[in-house]
Amino acid sequence: GEDETQANVVEAVSSTSKDIVTDDEEKQLLLLASKNRMNTETRRSIFCMVMSSDDCEHAYEKLLRSNMLKGKTERDTVRVIIDCCGQENVYNPYYYHLISRICDFQPKCKFTIQLAFWDLFKQFEDMRQRKAANIAKFLATLVINGTINLSVLKVINIEPSNMPETAIIFLTILFTKVFESSSDTELVKGLFKRVISVNRQMSNTDEDLLVENENESLLENLSVFLLQYLKFSPKNVKGSTFRRNFKVAVKACENDGFDMI
Repeated sequence: GEDETQANVVEAVSSTSKDIVTDDEEKQLLLLASKNRMNTETRRSIFCMVMSSDDCEHAYEKLLRSNMLKGKTERDTVRVIIDCCGQENVYNPYYYHLISRICDFQPKCKFTIQLAFWDLFKQFEDMRQRKAANIAKFLATLVINGTINLSVLKVINIEPSNMPETAIIFLTILFTKVFESSSDTELVKGLFKRVISVNRQMSNTDEDLLVENENESLLENLSVFLLQYLKFSPKNVKGSTFRRNFKVAVKACENDGFDMI
């Protein structure tokens, strides 16, 4: 229960000298937690651990000692970390490194992350542009490093002429970061091919075929989006890493060359 959680937090915070937080610092953190709508004791505790840590390893150790990486509290931990990332004034890679460390410890956390993003995608209508930008860069890094598959985007209604502006900003920043991430076009090509390749290898039930169809539709929708928005990006200049990866991505989505570029 909440009392047990609080006891675990007190023990975690006091167990090493560098975990010591003064009364004033604790009050400031709790005030900040409330301001950021951390509306349960568990979420406030997770928030304080994440925000008062020296680095991602320090935060991971505190979360682990406090049993914040088990069951429902793991879901709370993931959501608090993503929310903290979204609230920053500028994107902070600290949150990616922390999530990555947690995934190293328990890979099943990747599905929890996917569910958290699906919930976020429902909020585009009301989401601030700064939050959308931060979350886009966060997800792009997770995709580039293989933690999350681009198929996570399939729940977004990708219709360029009928999308919330925040959703367009989100996808534009996400793919800009992906296209600028590596001079290895095979790596970027693999990110798009991976959307359907796993299911094609494993498809043997109606459900598998449904997922494959969803993912193929996603690639078609991404192709339209890339050609409508990313094609005209100021970063899409001849000879750039962006241009090379953009072309590879469109080809991977369409499987029919560069006729439209």
